[in-house]
Amino acid sequence: MNKGWSPRGLANSLTILRILVIPVFMLSFFYANRYAQASRAAAGWYYGGALVIFGLASLTDFLDGRIARSRGVTEFGKFVDPIADKLLVLMTLAAFKYWGGLIPIWMILVIAGREIAVTVLRSALVARGGKVISASQWGKLKTLSQMTIVVVSLVLLSVNSAAGYPIEQVQTDRGPIFWMMWIPMILTIVSGCEFVYNNRLHVRALAARGSSLAL
Repeated sequence: MNKGWSPRGLANSLTILRILVIPVFMLSFFYANRYAQASRAAAGWYYGGALVIFGLASLTDFLDGRIARSRGVTEFGKFVDPIADKLLVLMTLAAFKYWGGLIPIWMILVIAGREIAVTVLRSALVARGGKVISASQWGKLKTLSQMTIVVVSLVLLSVNSAAGYPIEQVQTDRGPIFWMMWIPMILTIVSGCEFVYNNRLHVRALAARGSSLAL
């Protein structure tokens, strides 16, 4: 019997798998937009493929969370799982912008700025105290909203292309996907502010330490 395997190891493996499927999703979304004008049917298939890939990746987030809660959370899982979620969402939003023209760049910068800031703070707190800070309920709601809106957007793109409707109905930076994206963007900002507030004592200690080192 292999004593090195455990359900907690499975949860971590699902987290790593979520990172590994990102390039596959990006490739599928790229080809969907490449064929968007020439062949709506082909674009619909590629959008559908991107939807399936992203949906399965989102499912691994749900599954590894369930496994971790029932079998025990590892420090690796608490640290890497949020990073995997952030990478998946940010790379998807980048594809929405640069290959789909679906959302404006400032929206990505707001979301990315929050994610990078929280990740840097979390890493600094780990380096200082050795304790990984788990995602809060607001943080989990933020991630859920991001993934839900992405799934709904991919469904909309797939159906629109498969039905042969003009791609301009959806593919615009002020279209339905843009307005839906306001929900996760607001939750992203709120959860980021909550993270800083809940850890304000640690943040102040880090700032004070940084100031003393500068002197």
